[in-house]
Amino acid sequence: MESASGRQSPVPPPSPGAAPAPAAPEPLAPPAEPPRRRFRNYLLDGALQLRLASYLLAVAVALSAGLGWLLWTAYRETSRVVALGDPLAGESLAQALAAEDRGRIGLVAVVLAAVLPCLLAAAVVVTHRIAGPALVLSRACRDVAAGRLAPVRPLRARDLLVDLAVDVGAMVDAIREREAREREELARAAALLRDPGAAPEARAAAAASLEALAAEKDARLAS
Repeated sequence: MESASGRQSPVPPPSPGAAPAPAAPEPLAPPAEPPRRRFRNYLLDGALQLRLASYLLAVAVALSAGLGWLLWTAYRETSRVVALGDPLAGESLAQALAAEDRGRIGLVAVVLAAVLPCLLAAAVVVTHRIAGPALVLSRACRDVAAGRLAPVRPLRARDLLVDLAVDVGAMVDAIREREAREREELARAAALLRDPGAAPEARAAAAASLEALAAEKDARLAS
């Protein structure tokens, strides 16, 4: 505060019972940008995806070559008809038409060369929807072979092989349920066999359950 004489009066200290002044609000952090997916992230299984992309490119090149041949044949026939319709022009007109035909074929080749990289990129992106599920299912199969029965990761909405992934997930769930049931039977039988005060009938029942479990495993191995 300033007094009437223009001097700034000292600010009185806060009283002991006064509430502290509110702290200034912290600035909000800017929202994090979503991670950008690069082109190499689409190559989950390069051998599989590039092989499928090569098939697509081979078909595209074959179709483009056939179409180019038909166009070149049509242009050549048109040039011959035009040359026959004006015989006075002679060889100069034929050379001009031939040069025009070569220019058209060159334009078709340039367009094809520009389209092929786009087809390759599109093929990699499309095959990513196959390679991703294939990678998930392959990992699930390796986990089952190693004795790890973790649930299969669900696929994305636009992925392919969804039905196969559902079947593999159902298989893993069934194995988990069977393993849990057999673990309970083994734990129950082991507890009865360790109990010195268990009745002989209970011991016999535990031994019978173990024999039934072994017979069930034998039947699964023999099938």
